[in-house]
Amino acid sequence: MARQVDTRDVFKHPVHCLRCDEAFYFTLKTIAEDEKLKCPICRTAINLSDDCYKSVVASVRDTIRSFANPRLLQTRGR
Repeated sequence: MARQVDTRDVFKHPVHCLRCDEAFYFTLKTIAEDEKLKCPICRTAINLSDDCYKSVVASVRDTIRSFANPRLLQTRGR
């Protein structure tokens, strides 16, 4: 029996820390479900509800939805 993998826990997306001025990778699940992240370098809270992160969160949630809908992942011409 094949083991299923939750892609939200595997794939990552960069999130920019405004204090460090660096991007760090977090899992899609974490970005989509958590309101705050912690920068791994300066330990500052990255508040994902701030306006500057709304497009990142929306993009990640769209990506997760596309995993749930296999038709969105099909290649054109098939």
